[in-house]
Amino acid sequence: MVGSDPKPTIAGILRDNIAAYHEKYKMDSHLLKVVDDITRCHTLACGRHLTVCTCCGTVEFSYNSCRNRHCPDCQNAQKHKWMQQRKKELLPVSYFHLVFTVPHQLNALFMSNKAICYKLLFDSVWATIDHFAQMPKWLGAKAGCTALLHTWGQNLSYHPHIHCIMPSGGLTEDGSEWLSTHPRYFAPVRELSEWFKKHLIKSISAAKGQLEQTTGEREFSDLLAGLQKINWVVFAQPSFTKPDYVIDYLGNYTHKIAISNHRLIKVEDGNVFFGWKDYKDGGSQKVMHLPVLEFIRRYLEHILPPNFYKIRHFGIFANRFKAQNIEDARECLRLQDKEMELVDGDDTGVEITLPHGCPYMGACRHCGGAKVSLYHLQISEFKDTELPLLAG
Repeated sequence: MVGSDPKPTIAGILRDNIAAYHEKYKMDSHLLKVVDDITRCHTLACGRHLTVCTCCGTVEFSYNSCRNRHCPDCQNAQKHKWMQQRKKELLPVSYFHLVFTVPHQLNALFMSNKAICYKLLFDSVWATIDHFAQMPKWLGAKAGCTALLHTWGQNLSYHPHIHCIMPSGGLTEDGSEWLSTHPRYFAPVRELSEWFKKHLIKSISAAKGQLEQTTGEREFSDLLAGLQKINWVVFAQPSFTKPDYVIDYLGNYTHKIAISNHRLIKVEDGNVFFGWKDYKDGGSQKVMHLPVLEFIRRYLEHILPPNFYKIRHFGIFANRFKAQNIEDARECLRLQDKEMELVDGDDTGVEITLPHGCPYMGACRHCGGAKVSLYHLQISEFKDTELPLLAG
């Protein structure tokens, strides 16, 4: 039942134990599809393709990825593509990082109603930011933010929260002027927390008829009443000094999953051992072990509902008017739009520049350079590089 690989992987643990897990915890078709994708990823079951390194010219076969957003092996290429797009939209101002956290008393309700409650959470977060941005005391302009949903803690516990990155300013209603916030903060954290709390509780109460509840009417009312009495947490980090840092920082969050393979240590005696950071103990590194079926259960808790977008753009960055708003903001800030073709390297820190039209296919295991698919590549891009396998 338990995987015997010396270096365990999520795919290996699922492959070896999913039958026993499914017997104990019934899975719906969506979960079964996610598990199937992860266990087939980078195997012959997904097919293979030829890649070439843009630095050393090494040509080799690579197995196809499953491209499932919950797969620990499929996020790097999507992450770089997303970061490249966002860097083209940066404004030359400082940015704030805000984190809105749901109290644990709501965990059961959120778990039973993921799609509805996650949407209510996104709406309440943006309503809070927009409310304070519209107040002349704090900004008095149209703000914007990129919001990202996370549902886990370091120990795989269920912990819904949203990271927001927003510029330290906004556009006036007619788009003719850029107004700046206070240079060090957007609005008082205590006031943000209280307004966020009231809005989300009100939204949950209004959606009561749509929610699947595991408790009775009385318990639901007591839950909402109890939430009014506790302090909610909104974390506010001082603004980033350089716009590029925003995307580099957010890129570490956008395509993360609950746990990645590098944190796994071993599978032994029916338990999965993995490293985690205990923020309640000063961020010290610790080792946790969970029974293998409990590990899988916690991992699958963080699978998002089908077609649910975990990254959303609000205000001046909302898709419908984003291009015009960015153009107006840059004009106000007297910045000419310069396209950025430089893409950050992978986790090794290597900087790469991709040939036009070629998607990033990961890092070369020989030199750390960028691999691209031969299908997308014109041989003329490599006049000075020998590619002996192409000759045949």
